[in-house]
Parts: sequence; C-alpha cells; structure tokens
Amino acid sequence: MPWRGATPPLAGLMAGHISATPPGITVNTFTIENILTEVIFRLTNPPTGGSLVVELNDLADGTGDLHQTTFAAGETFKKEVGLSISVGALYLIVRSEGGDDTSMNLSGEYTMNSVEGVTDPFTTLAKVKLDADIAGADANRDTVINSIIAGVTRQMQDYIGRDIVQGTATDEKIGSTGSNLIQTKNYPLLAVTALEENGTALVEDTDFEMEEHDLERGQIARISGTEPIGWLSGRRIVKTTYDHGFVTIPDSLVRAATSLVVAKYNETVQSGKGWGGVLSKGVDPNATVTYDKEIWQRETIPAMEPFRRWVA
Repeated sequence: MPWRGATPPLAGLMAGHISATPPGITVNTFTIENILTEVIFRLTNPPTGGSLVVELNDLADGTGDLHQTTFAAGETFKKEVGLSISVGALYLIVRSEGGDDTSMNLSGEYTMNSVEGVTDPFTTLAKVKLDADIAGADANRDTVINSIIAGVTRQMQDYIGRDIVQGTATDEKIGSTGSNLIQTKNYPLLAVTALEENGTALVEDTDFEMEEHDLERGQIARISGTEPIGWLSGRRIVKTTYDHGFVTIPDSLVRAATSLVVAKYNETVQSGKGWGGVLSKGVDPNATVTYDKEIWQRETIPAMEPFRRWVA
C-alpha cells in the first residue's frame, strides 16, 4: 500500500525560494528506507518564459539521487509516475532556467513505498492528519508522524505474526508431522511458484493443491494424482516460494492503525510522556489533561485478531 506525503508549500513568487547554492528545504526524513514512486507539483501562476525546475533530492546539498520536474512556460500542473528512487530523506530545491522566476505558489505531493524494516505502512500521513484534524504541511511534525506510523505498523505486524501486504516468500522452509496439510507463514496465498519435498520438486495439481479455503488459510495439501496423502515427516522438510498477502491493507487494520497513531501523536505533543490518546481536556489552559491508556486493548487488538497468524 503506497503512502503519500506533502512538500512544504512555497507561497508567493518563486524568486524568493530560488537558490543557486543548496541546501534544500527539508521535506521529510524517514526512519526506514523508501522508494519514491510518484510526484505531483502545482503552481498557481506558471512560468511566462524560460522554465522552473523543482527538484527532490536525498541529500540537502543537492549532490545525491534526485528527481527533477520541469515547468515550461504556461504549465501549472505536473504529475510523474513510475519513479524508482531509493531515499532515506527528501529535500526540495527550486531552480530557474532561462531567467524565469516569476511563477508563484508551489505545492506538491509525493508517493512512497517502504522497502526496509516494514513492508508497507498500515496507514498514511494523509489519513492520520485528516483523523487528527491537522491542516497544512510542517516538515518536522510530519516527520514525527511518519516515525510513529512506522513504529505502529511494526508493532501491529509483530502482533499479527505475518506479513499482510502483498509480497513473495522465497525458499521458506516448513516442517511436517506427516499430515495432509502444511501451513505457510504468510497468507492468503496467491500462487505457489516452486515447492520441494525433501529436495524433490513437486508439481501443482499432481503432487500438491490448494482449494479456495486453503488459499485463505495458507495451507497446501499433499496429493498423489487425485488422492490425498500425507507429507513426509521432518523438520524443515518442505521448501517453497510463494506469493501472498492482500492487495491493500484491510480497512479494519487501517482504521485501527490510524487511531493508534493519532493517540500516540497526541500523547507526544501534549504531554511528552508515554503514549495514549487524549480522552478529555478542559477549556481552561491550566485544566488537567487525561489520556486513554487502553486503546491498544480496546480497539487495536480486536481489529488484529481476525488476521493473527495461526498454526494448523
């Protein structure tokens, strides 16, 4: 599931933001490596001559991996997809070519996929900000929120015990007690691309099969022709490569993750202690603030239980 962030809006004439010598403007710094896959930029007033170059770079001095979007005269909207730039941070650099710095009011969005540490976030910056009623872009604040999103995703995924989003398990080794079924670590199963039993390659629909309910549970049945038989007994006796997971994070997990991130963020900015959601706060600025310490047990765990890994 891709997630989207916003670049800091640059109001007024671009002349005030153009610098021949970076550093760039901090967009975001990430706790894990990400792949930049899409960018969208908008101007309210286009260049009238020459062009305006908007650059996203992974180094503040402009010497790293980058993506450039160029607004030609008259252009106010640019969307570019299919990017594949690995970054741990993003910086915004604006340049003019042909002497044109008269364009105005730049805003932008970018799409990321996490590639290390967490398969994909269970929620997005945009969803959290909408739920928390947070408006506008603030690079430091958004960095904190993205960090909490990464932590919540890992916390939830560890509890569930399996990957939720689509992926490929390569050469996973599975033990057998001799029953007709073996259990993969991740599911639902989408396709089994290779399978060996004690070093012997098996053929789908001849040596093994998965019916619809097997796919949902991550189970592979041993067969001989059309008859069920038992798998050979032994530790790690089966080796398989398979595709698995949901195309998108299930809505119930997205909702639970969003609520938990908002709760942790509220605790961070309002008390600086621990985590939990704000339950109540008086109108008086000196009033006591109380926090919800039970959101994990009350909301997050019930949402995760249907997806928790089980063993056949």
